Amino acid sequence: MRYTSVFPACYDGRWPHIHFEVYPDQASITDSTKAIATSQVALPQNACEAVYAQPGYEASVSNLQKVSLSSDNVFGDDSGALQLGTVTGDVTGGYTVTLKVGVDTTTTPAAGGGPGGPPPSR
Repeated sequence: MRYTSVFPACYDGRWPHIHFEVYPDQASITDSTKAIATSQVALPQNACEAVYAQPGYEASVSNLQKVSLSSDNVFGDDSGALQLGTVTGDVTGGYTVTLKVGVDTTTTPAAGGGPGGPPPSR
């Protein structure tokens, strides 16, 4: 799966991350209740620091200094070991974030599993 996004800012209390959902088929993507998996990919600190040195991310510099993967309320249980993406690229040309995720495609969609819902089970 592949999609394009902007590099997220670091907000107070959370490590920089991107939410994603997995759907059983393309026809289901317009209905969030049909998601079979919801998770987050944590972004590596070196990429965050490079992006946050750019204009427009000033608040992210101080927010990043106040949080760590181990203190984050989602990634803290394993310091992001299972959800830390690999990043290639640079600020000028853009980044590619990669995370291998196992998904059981026989999973039945469950209500409340979207962003802001309960964290994914491991």
